[in-house]
Amino acid sequence: MYIVDKNLWDKENYGAIKHTAVLAGRPALSAGEAYFKKDGVIWGINYSSGHYRPKVMAVTMMYQWMKDQGLNTSAFNWVARKQWSTKDCYETDWKSFEIHAFDVRVLEKTCREVTKSPTWTFKDD
Repeated sequence: MYIVDKNLWDKENYGAIKHTAVLAGRPALSAGEAYFKKDGVIWGINYSSGHYRPKVMAVTMMYQWMKDQGLNTSAFNWVARKQWSTKDCYETDWKSFEIHAFDVRVLEKTCREVTKSPTWTFKDD
């Protein structure tokens, strides 16, 4: 499990708990499962988080957040839900978003970038 707000959860020190408990009901930027290589390096993430059924906006904001943190997104696998596509990027009303720390003018471009990434793969929910 991974959860992203402004802080990262330390499962080793604090144990496994549900993301709703970690954030105490606050909104999550993204949630799902993280995949790690044998050496502990993160390989990718998915958006299969149970009851929290994110839309393509979640992967877009996560992708942009990682870029803003200076992380190498080209070496990262984005495991998307089957129904997501670049079409969703065009159909989303990005201007209606008021999300602190995100420039909505950049998000539509970011959405197209991640959905066309060579490391964009699909998994059934």
